[in-house]
Amino acid sequence: MRVTGRLTSLVTDAFRSGRSTTTVGVVPDGQPAGFVRVEGLPGAAEHPLLGARVTATGRRTVTGGIRVAASGIARASGTGSTPSLAPVTAAATTGPRTYRILAVSVRFADDPTNAPAAPSTVAAGLFSGPTSVRAYYQDVSDGLWTLTGRAVGPYTVSRSNPSACDFQQWANSARTAARAAGIDLSAYTNVMVVLPRQTSCGWDGLAEVPGTLSWINERTPSLLVTAHELGHNFGEHHASGYRCTVAGVRVMLSTAANCPDPTGTSLEYADPFSVMGNVAARLHHAEARVHYDLVPPKTVEAGQAETVRLAPADSGSGIRVLRLTRPDGTWLAAEYRRPTGAFDTFAASDPVVNGVTFRIDRGVGLQTWLLDARPSTASFLDAPVLPGGSVTDPLTQARVDVVSVSPTGAILQVSSPTAPTGLAVFASGSTVIAHWGAPTGVSGVVGYDVALDGRTQRTTSPSWSGPAARGWHTLTVRAVDGSGTVYPPATTRVLVTGTR
Repeated sequence: MRVTGRLTSLVTDAFRSGRSTTTVGVVPDGQPAGFVRVEGLPGAAEHPLLGARVTATGRRTVTGGIRVAASGIARASGTGSTPSLAPVTAAATTGPRTYRILAVSVRFADDPTNAPAAPSTVAAGLFSGPTSVRAYYQDVSDGLWTLTGRAVGPYTVSRSNPSACDFQQWANSARTAARAAGIDLSAYTNVMVVLPRQTSCGWDGLAEVPGTLSWINERTPSLLVTAHELGHNFGEHHASGYRCTVAGVRVMLSTAANCPDPTGTSLEYADPFSVMGNVAARLHHAEARVHYDLVPPKTVEAGQAETVRLAPADSGSGIRVLRLTRPDGTWLAAEYRRPTGAFDTFAASDPVVNGVTFRIDRGVGLQTWLLDARPSTASFLDAPVLPGGSVTDPLTQARVDVVSVSPTGAILQVSSPTAPTGLAVFASGSTVIAHWGAPTGVSGVVGYDVALDGRTQRTTSPSWSGPAARGWHTLTVRAVDGSGTVYPPATTRVLVTGTR
């Protein structure tokens, strides 16, 4: 058997039980509501080709799917006929983007009185008012994304087995009914099938990740479920929590050897600060905005040290995501939230607005893992690191100290054993003066390379001064050992107000 189309995953969201399932398959070219399940694919739920057009070759299964060998799936040439999707890679297209959503409500011929809410109610929740899905994604995107569309139906469709959750058949029937009503489906980027509550399904929402189809199993679609499922369509996975126990004690972060599965199934939705969790329709966290190519991250490489001012995640400018590289290809990421708008309605006393939130960012299309600064408690609501606290990455030995927070931002100090410690810089008139300590992870330090705006000078003492013009300047200091090896830098900024 061979099938060519878009590789995607179907993710079910049972918010009531906190459970989720993931099924990987191919949406064949020309069949936007079709799905051929792929079995035998190593790392299927996190396969690097998710979202790409592929050709899968293998044996047909008894259920009509395809079982492939490890080499049985490859990127396909050409563009095929799959609809264009939201960018889901780090090289996504920037700038304004419009999503056109068609919400198709259905009821079943064998149960005609059980129908979803009126199309006007569904449309209002999606497109009208300050707490609509449209307003939500306008806020998340700083106004770059526009959601438009309409809600139609309910259309009466038949089903072969009332006790089965045949959501794919229902999607095909919904599309057929909409087309028969004169609706041009090609005018829409996403189709949302709205169902009267079906207990046979056991989930509240389901969506392709990434993709164009979603299902809402609620009579009146809620903001949490609809924004969550569209978030899946746009390429984002769940905002999960991280739990790790070492020698009988819960810790904030450890190595994969100590914690090979730090989320399991019980923490699938544990992050309370994102719509991709399961608590409230909070704004997507800053790492998701990076995945959507809406916010550029500030990246500090392993071994470097730097002082960073982190702007509030919804501020629209400044550094809103700090990422520290890790050797396993992930990042230790930090964001700072404030009460803002109609969705991030945090209380002034909540830890999330009085500290800095840290996650392991595993990349586009993969779950993020919220780290818990207070792992001894059951709740993740107290997960942020408050001023005076810190987190140390066991993979790199990098440490991030939360120096202070204020309504305008948070000050973070990133340190590393191979970078100079305690870099302090100030300006006196037109002179920049810097002091630092020796790195703890380098032996035989013989000097330091000091660079001010790219001009480098070597010194043998842990201090330096030099002239600078008025304005902001970047200063870096690198240790040098007896063999001439130059180590990663400590970096900071300084404002000169005097003139030469």
